[in-house]
Amino acid sequence: MTIFTDALVPHEVFTRRLADLCLLSPAALAAARTLISRTRDVRPRGEIISVNGAVPGARVLLSGFACRYRDDVEGRRQITGFVLPGELCDFGFLSATPAVQAVTATAPCTLGEIASADLAGVTEQYPDVMVALLRAAAVDQNVSRELVASLGSRSAVQRIGHLLCELHFRLGVVGGLRAENEFELPLTQSELGEALGLSTVHVNRTLQVLRRERLVETRGRLVLLPDPEALAKFCGFDPAYLRPASRAGATEQRSAQG
Repeated sequence: MTIFTDALVPHEVFTRRLADLCLLSPAALAAARTLISRTRDVRPRGEIISVNGAVPGARVLLSGFACRYRDDVEGRRQITGFVLPGELCDFGFLSATPAVQAVTATAPCTLGEIASADLAGVTEQYPDVMVALLRAAAVDQNVSRELVASLGSRSAVQRIGHLLCELHFRLGVVGGLRAENEFELPLTQSELGEALGLSTVHVNRTLQVLRRERLVETRGRLVLLPDPEALAKFCGFDPAYLRPASRAGATEQRSAQG
């Protein structure tokens, strides 16, 4: 059973994500903080969004880790992407269309729910909030395309290395790293294989290669990248697809404003 609770405190992980995508005024940030009216907890393997399910409003992952996926005609799952804290679970709310992919939790999650009427009111008064949401949708599409590129042209070791670099970058944006280059990865090797088109055995062997090359260290669910720049060079990771075109300018404006 899902238990809803009133949101009592601002959910900074969401507003931090929005602010990274678009320079928002203090008033716009304050308005964005009011969007999440209630939260709910989801257990690991719990369903967040079902395929073709009607999703009123928007859902934001506030904590935890989730994945999007599709099942083929034989019931095999293909993971098509991951949802991290601060990110929207689905963008169907932008066009009032049902979800075309399911979303499920891979770790204990807390979701924030945004009512359509509240979103419309805030974005009408503060259009830059909508700009941030549209940029979030664009980045999400870029991530999906990059995964297709990995499946089509990268070796197994490059696929895993590239994904780890990407997750490291995305978590860093919202302060989700445990240490400078360390983060929690609540995924099984089977789930990594479902995302990267590899068998569990192949994932295991590939991780061993990355460990031997001292590019990755793992301790249970913790992943440490001893030298992120070296790993990025090794697997061809360029974070440009994760950064809105105007992000650099926005960062400079924030610095100038102090």
